[in-house]
Amino acid sequence: MSVLLVASHQPGAGKTSVATGVATLIARSGVRASVCKPVSPAGRTDADAIYFAQHFRGGSAVASSEDDAGLDSAASAVRSLTGISDHVLAEVANPATGPGAASPIVSGLAERLDARVLAIFGYEPDLSSVGVSSAVATLGPRLAGVIINQTPRYRAQRVASLLSELSAAGLPVIGALPEDRPMLSLNLDQLQSNLGGRWELEPDNGDEWIDRFLIGGNIMDSGAGYFGRHDHQAVITRAERPDIQMASLMQDTRCLVLTGGSRPTEYIRVEAAKKNVPMLLVDQGTVATADAVGDLMGAIVPHARHKAERMADLLDGLVNPDALLSRG
Repeated sequence: MSVLLVASHQPGAGKTSVATGVATLIARSGVRASVCKPVSPAGRTDADAIYFAQHFRGGSAVASSEDDAGLDSAASAVRSLTGISDHVLAEVANPATGPGAASPIVSGLAERLDARVLAIFGYEPDLSSVGVSSAVATLGPRLAGVIINQTPRYRAQRVASLLSELSAAGLPVIGALPEDRPMLSLNLDQLQSNLGGRWELEPDNGDEWIDRFLIGGNIMDSGAGYFGRHDHQAVITRAERPDIQMASLMQDTRCLVLTGGSRPTEYIRVEAAKKNVPMLLVDQGTVATADAVGDLMGAIVPHARHKAERMADLLDGLVNPDALLSRG
């Protein structure tokens, strides 16, 4: 069994998404892979670890301390997956203070498990080749590769130059992953909970995801041209605008968010029910609702199978799992 530690320079860089994406990519080739999070301040209640246990042959976090005893216990938990998997990806929690990609937790687990380390760096405007090189310098030959995640499209050229500098410096560069709407999606249950709305028509599946929001107002395009551009969308519009609601129902709309506190007309209710499109009622106006949606980034979590599949698609062709997991 080989072990790959997935670490990052700071929280939110995408360790969970990348770990599950690599595991999904491995599983597509018919090889068994587990994902776990052996150390976490939250212990067995860690949400990432619970997700791994439910969907990726993994286990809940068993160690909450970062001392030698805690790392010994964590390493034993990873080894216990030997019987059910050919490879294990272990997400390493960031320490409370100090660097993350080469923290004592990372180095301690890497030594105990004879593991390699995949270092994830979330894109930041001040990210530099000097900073990345310094952050992973102590990993030495255990460094399996560097990925820059969440790269804005308009910064792709700059990141490509940064990766070239890292490669020229001798670091094992894997590449850059883009910002991606499916990776930033919310499901219907999360949308309802965070907007504080009430269902006029409840969804059959609260796990259905939304990765784009459109505002239904006095649009200049045709309904098909405006609402037909994207999949997996929710449309935000006033409850008193059945014309806009009907135009959006003719396309791939996954949810209608009706603002102002009123109920839709019976005709819209019938048509939405026919097309199985849930309707969420909120009391605030359209502009305030749109602003509230813009503030939902903190509610986005990676704990969804479609996100693991999407990450595997993004990694396919960029990552060579055999090279990552090789001890050579």
